[in-house]
Amino acid sequence: MALKTSNIYGDITIADDAVAIVVSRVARECYGVADLVSRRLTDSILSILNKESVTKGAKLVTVDNRIFIDLYILLKAGLNKEAVVSSLVSTVKYHVEHFTGMRVKEVNVHVLGVKL
Repeated sequence: MALKTSNIYGDITIADDAVAIVVSRVARECYGVADLVSRRLTDSILSILNKESVTKGAKLVTVDNRIFIDLYILLKAGLNKEAVVSSLVSTVKYHVEHFTGMRVKEVNVHVLGVKL
């Protein structure tokens, strides 16, 4: 589904993949995140073909104009997990709300491992 909203300028529709690209880029740039982990078969197939999905590691669901985000990450070794996750949640939430003009209901971060 796509995000749909209306304001004084008219109706606005944003594709879920566009928001997932923003989420993925912001997450990669966040301190302490070593890499994003693919959770879909298509991402795994692309990695075999030496291509990278722009939405790798980010899953976005919209329900009644509420945004739910799941991130699958690898942490850098030697960092405080709670601090990195907290920073990542607030950073992703801020950027998505700024990009879409809508509220993010939930950001779930799944730490799948540590990268040395």
